[in-house]
Amino acid sequence: MNDTKIKICGVKDIEIISELIKLKIDFIGINFIESSKRFINIDIAKKISKLLSKKNIKIKLVGLFQNHDNNLVNEISNKLNLDYVQLCGNESIEYLDYIDRKIIKTIHIKEGLDIEEIKKVIDLYLEKSDYVILDTFSKLSSGGTGKSFNWDKYQSLFNNRVFVAGGLNPSNIGVLIKSYSPWGVDVSSGVEHEGKKNIKKIKDFIKFKEE
Repeated sequence: MNDTKIKICGVKDIEIISELIKLKIDFIGINFIESSKRFINIDIAKKISKLLSKKNIKIKLVGLFQNHDNNLVNEISNKLNLDYVQLCGNESIEYLDYIDRKIIKTIHIKEGLDIEEIKKVIDLYLEKSDYVILDTFSKLSSGGTGKSFNWDKYQSLFNNRVFVAGGLNPSNIGVLIKSYSPWGVDVSSGVEHEGKKNIKKIKDFIKFKEE
């Protein structure tokens, strides 16, 4: 049994939650970044939070934000009883002191970045965050790009508090797990069909859990 942590990000359809609850996933991400095509309506977010708050459901609910006012982040976090806040922008290390919830910090990988410099950034944010997510840099989007970064080059950064994201899908997750053994994986566009999360693709994605 593989113990790699799984985060399904950008969920915005209440209908799929009952199916996700049955699966071996660890985190569900809901997106409050207004410019994202996965931006979630607050009323739907409340319903998702209510479903996940039932007894015996261990899936953690993560809210995604990007350079938002910390008061708004805390207001939404408290209203939805989020388990984690995921910060996807260029929030400073000092900003984290003003967030009321546990934190996951997204760090975007640009090709050509020095490994030691990224490690310093990871170590800095892990002082005040529970986890970081390494994702592919894009000028157009904070995530869900469908593009991978160079796993070979940055494998040394995949420690026990780091999620790997960017371009993951049912076709390449097996290679990532077997060859690079990440602590956690984060998927969004790779398990979608026509812009919506697809339960079959999600089931195909997490098959490695059974291996």
